[in-house]
Amino acid sequence: MTPLLKPQTESQRKGEFFALSLTLIEAWFPIFASFTVAALGGLHAYFYSLLIAVLFLAVWWGLRGKIHEIKNRQAWSDLAMTSLFITSLFALTFVGLQYTCATNVAIILFLQILFSYLFLGRRKEEALDLQHAFGALLMTLGALLVLFPGEFALRLGDGLVLLAAMIAPVANFYQKKSRAQVSSETILLTRSLIALPFILGLAVWFEASPSWESLSSQWLWLLLTGFLVFFVGKVLWVEAIYRLPITKVNALFAFAPLMTMGLAYAVLDETPELFQVMGMVPILFGGYLITRPSKSGLSS
Repeated sequence: MTPLLKPQTESQRKGEFFALSLTLIEAWFPIFASFTVAALGGLHAYFYSLLIAVLFLAVWWGLRGKIHEIKNRQAWSDLAMTSLFITSLFALTFVGLQYTCATNVAIILFLQILFSYLFLGRRKEEALDLQHAFGALLMTLGALLVLFPGEFALRLGDGLVLLAAMIAPVANFYQKKSRAQVSSETILLTRSLIALPFILGLAVWFEASPSWESLSSQWLWLLLTGFLVFFVGKVLWVEAIYRLPITKVNALFAFAPLMTMGLAYAVLDETPELFQVMGMVPILFGGYLITRPSKSGLSS
């Protein structure tokens, strides 16, 4: 029995390492994107960051010898669904950054733990036990503090990012299904190539085209977003959710909002607001409770 369990343990350790490494990268994502969104517009910032990622992904895909995987027709449906939901998720996030701050983006995106548990974390016939119900309640209360800081009016940017957080579990579900059939390189390149023409069309339709001077002034932030976040970070993400339950990956991701808050203060001069701090505490603690095994043994 022991030799059979060892490969699974090694796979889990790799998944945890990938998830923790991803946290360091993802904490920077709202910071990088804030610069490009302010200069280029949300959709143009997403398009050019993704274009850079595609260049790296295409080279990596070829070097890894994964070209034959595109012929796997059984994976096409899941790859298409992955592309649809991931493209929607990031489009909402980038546009949302035009209307809210980097810290709010990081906190609200962390709510995908709540939606992941509600959508995917337990079977339909299972009851929500006390521990997980309390965790879900804490996350909901924390979200209300962040989304409605002193007034009952949802800001556009926060609402868009909240929609992205709701989409994330579904996107990850299809990514995990795709990864069982093809490599992470094929998933990331396929979804990015499919997304490019749609995002460009939306950018041209809804936003003014940025000048060459604007683009060239943002080359460093575009490169960091495209290479680190959309290439390195997403390879780590797909590999992590392939090896671990999605809810556990999200739990290991808990340090990202705290890191983003600190980075936003240091880099963007965004002083944390009282409601952000008050909301983050129950959100993080609630996420911890949701991702712990059920004491009753009912939840996965």
